[in-house]
Amino acid sequence: MILHKSLSKNIWEEKKFNENQVIKLSQKKLISEIFSKLLVLRKINEVNYDFFINPDILSNLPNPFDLIDMEKSIIRCIQALSNNEKIGIISDYDVDGSTSVSILVKFLNNFTSNIVYTVPNRLTEGYGPNSRIMNEMLNDNVTLLFTLDCGTSAFNILDHPDFKKIDVIVIDHHLSEQKLPKVHSIINPNRFDENNNYRNFAAVGVTFLFLMGLRKKIRELNIFKNIKEPNLTSLLDLVALGTICDVVEFDDYNRSFVKKGMEIIISRKNKSISKIIDNSKINFTPSAKDIGYFVGPQINAASRIDDSSLASKLLISNDEIEIETISRKLFLINEKRKIIEKKIFEEAINQINENDNNKYIIVYNDNWHQGVLGIVASKIASIYNKPTLVISFINEIGIGSGRSIHNIDLASIIIELKNNDLIDDGGGHKMAVGLKLKKNKLNEIINFLEKKFSCLNNNLFNKIKYYDSELSGNQINNDFLQMLDLMEPFGKGNEEPIFLIRDLIIESTKIIKDQHILVFFKNDLGLSLKGILFNSAKTEISEYLLKYKIYKFEFLCSIKKDNYNKNEIPQIHILDLKLIN
Repeated sequence: MILHKSLSKNIWEEKKFNENQVIKLSQKKLISEIFSKLLVLRKINEVNYDFFINPDILSNLPNPFDLIDMEKSIIRCIQALSNNEKIGIISDYDVDGSTSVSILVKFLNNFTSNIVYTVPNRLTEGYGPNSRIMNEMLNDNVTLLFTLDCGTSAFNILDHPDFKKIDVIVIDHHLSEQKLPKVHSIINPNRFDENNNYRNFAAVGVTFLFLMGLRKKIRELNIFKNIKEPNLTSLLDLVALGTICDVVEFDDYNRSFVKKGMEIIISRKNKSISKIIDNSKINFTPSAKDIGYFVGPQINAASRIDDSSLASKLLISNDEIEIETISRKLFLINEKRKIIEKKIFEEAINQINENDNNKYIIVYNDNWHQGVLGIVASKIASIYNKPTLVISFINEIGIGSGRSIHNIDLASIIIELKNNDLIDDGGGHKMAVGLKLKKNKLNEIINFLEKKFSCLNNNLFNKIKYYDSELSGNQINNDFLQMLDLMEPFGKGNEEPIFLIRDLIIESTKIIKDQHILVFFKNDLGLSLKGILFNSAKTEISEYLLKYKIYKFEFLCSIKKDNYNKNEIPQIHILDLKLIN
């Protein structure tokens, strides 16, 4: 049932579910009906229940050789290792690219030290292979080159006759066009001619599949007998990190990767990841969501406003001094990034307020820092629930980032713009894209987008907050926390449950750090509960909440552990409020 708009101007709607399936799963697995309901909403049934609760990676291994060009790529790599050829690697500069190059280098280092890797400069060179890097590889006598988390659309560079002496293996996951670069091989579950179950893998997941296949083939051929077989499981912390931060679906395979990877992260076996966690002052056991929120931005910050290669160096390094130095630098860079981003975001919001009638948002200015455009686009798309493009022009050339909303494939729209010669370059995922354009094409682009979006149904743009279930304050206890813990790790496709609570009584409120509002509740049983509303102290919501004695509320919230209490007790994280009569 759709309810009236909340104080955040959201429509609250309960997710639809099959009550018979809930009862059936509850009875079959002897679990509570609310737990059963949360699982059914995530398409869990009696068949896949055990794997969901205990996603043992060994019981559900993907087959690398299901992918086109996998065998061909592995054979070429083994040939390069056997002949001690110079192997080059180009990776994307984000967390997915950095973790991809990290696991590939760590694995190949067992067999050779004849490896060079590089990352393009996000600000001066942009995404993917470029002439400078390719010439460096050529001059360095590289004969086999991997492109990781990039390369699928790099026709102009990879197909250039100057670089044909280098065999190129593309390992990627980005949506391809109806043509592919003429390279040695392309491993990409999202290439146009593929048919597989691995479309939701991040690039680091595809790279891990390649390493699985490579190790298997080395074992079958019985070569490199004097070298201890690499332990692939030890790389899953990096696979988990890239998978979490690239916000891909947590389907069966990704869930098992992240679950096992988080165990390794928590055990602090990876010095680089542990150091970033320590710098973030995370003094509690981090969840997958914490890794995405605290660790990911620091790794990404390097390429956004500084040296794109820092993240890869950090994740590959085993030297404690180097790890200490780079991780500290990344922390400081990220703090600087926040300041730059805040200024651009505020300027963009001012533009939007002047023209908020369209079904999409495009904002632009001269000399906006290109490194933070994607973050700004993501925030705007979340606030307005509209596909958003944020563009910075320098000398009449624009570089932009886009973020989309549910049910609108922004990548296909970018490809259309490219095919119509309206932009110079562009591509990405359904939800996240990049583009390059000339300023004199801007009006044509806007006209194209006007026509494209005008035919879309208005309902697509409603700000709807879906919740999983109604919950009584009396149900919130440690047992409930343990039930939610069984559903970890949370991420895309297995979002953290959201609840509607109607029966909480506010006893008092308190502003902390001039930013957040602490709310002290009592439930019907007279037991105390603590809630928090983040970054709300100066919003319209706070004006109502601080006058709790004259208003009554319904709450949309999630339930988490109180990380600042030594005892594991539940805390209510308030997401939205609604006034009730």
